[in-house]
Amino acid sequence: MVVKNSLPEQLVIELSPNRSATWQQTKWVIWVMVAVVMVIAVAWSFVGAWVVLPFAGLEVGLFALLMYKVSRLTYHKQTLYVTNEDVIIEQGFRKQLNRKRFIRQHLHVAYWESERDWELPRIALINEVSEMELGSFLNLADRKQLKTLLEEAGFIILRNRWWQS
Repeated sequence: MVVKNSLPEQLVIELSPNRSATWQQTKWVIWVMVAVVMVIAVAWSFVGAWVVLPFAGLEVGLFALLMYKVSRLTYHKQTLYVTNEDVIIEQGFRKQLNRKRFIRQHLHVAYWESERDWELPRIALINEVSEMELGSFLNLADRKQLKTLLEEAGFIILRNRWWQS
């Protein structure tokens, strides 16, 4: 998701992944899955197939771990603060973990597209010494919107496939 906030001296662009479920909803899905698998496993153990119990526990444990990891990744966030002098990028999970500052005078945006559109385009801020990828978690429509917003903010967009529109 790309959200633009224009302030008098500053442009703020917030980037975050699209989230189909909140953490509370994800916990409900985990508990329903645990209940269903455990009812089936206990039923099989009463019939005499008690060997299924450890595998059922392993299954729900792995399911819960993966759901937690996926849900946590949906809370990743990048915030760009663009002024006439510099660009500050903050990123992290729910709170700022990393902050990087670029001087705008020596900065441009690289937009890499794959040869046959098999991969999503990559967007990065680049100066003479470093590079930082933006919105690696965004979908195609959001990446195109980010490119448009950066273009409107006055950045030079360097494309690897400049001959195509």
